[in-house]
This record gives sequence, structure tokens and C-alpha cells, in this order.
Amino acid sequence: MSDEEMISKVERENMLIKLDKEFAFAGATIPAEVEVDGERIKLRAFTFEVSKKRGRLTPSEVTEVDRVIALVRKRRREIVTRISREELTKAEAKELFEAALGLDRALDTLYAAPLPKPSVKEEANKAKLEDGRRWLNLIRKVYSREDKRKRE
Repeated sequence: MSDEEMISKVERENMLIKLDKEFAFAGATIPAEVEVDGERIKLRAFTFEVSKKRGRLTPSEVTEVDRVIALVRKRRREIVTRISREELTKAEAKELFEAALGLDRALDTLYAAPLPKPSVKEEANKAKLEDGRRWLNLIRKVYSREDKRKRE
């Protein structure tokens, strides 16, 4: 298979399904720049700066984040539409797919920007609670296996 081959219907559907998954963007790279409606946004730098200020944004910065979110969402919709409707080579489809994943990652960071940053104590309590849940699940699995052995 070469990159010059056209993308099949099944491959197209698989890409669209993957784009709809919640954490498909994990490991994706945020694009350095994105152009929407003739406006160039230095998305990677903007996202990094906003994430550093998480929970401490001024009202004007929150407004700017909301504006950028709207533009990035529009660009993502354009990309998904292209993947779903246009005849693309495998290389073009892969490039668009990776761009959409990068935009998803940026959107995830931007959505969280206005939220307050959790304190170290809150994070520790959350981790402790999750550890307890994992231990309980493990104990339940072990004891349920022993019960099965006793019955046999």
C-alpha cells in the first residue's frame, strides 16, 4: 500500500470513529500554528501560556480563550468534514487526522484553563481514594476466585 492510494470507505470510517473517542488525542502534538478565517493563531504557544496560568486568568484572557476555542473548533469541524466527504489519498487523510488530534489536544487544555488548579492536598486525596478503590477491586476479584474454587 502506498501513500498515493486513495483512502477506502472503511479506513475513512475508522478515522472518523477514532476522532470521536474521548482520549484519542493522547500523545498528539498541538500544531504550532493554525489558520482559521484568514487569522493565524500560534496555537501551541498560546495553549502553553494559558495552561501555565490555569485558574488565574483575567476576564479578558478568559474571553480570548473562548474566542480561540471557537476558532479551533471551527477548524476541527472543517478537517473532519474534509475527511468524511472528500476523495483523499492515504497520506492526505493521515495528515488531516493527525491535525485534528492535535486540535483536540489543544481544545482539551483550553477548556480546562479557566478552571481552578487543584491543590496538592486535593490531588493527594484523590490519588489516595483511587488507590483504595483499586485495592478493593483486587480483593473482590481474589475472594470471588477463592469462592469459585471452594464450590468446585
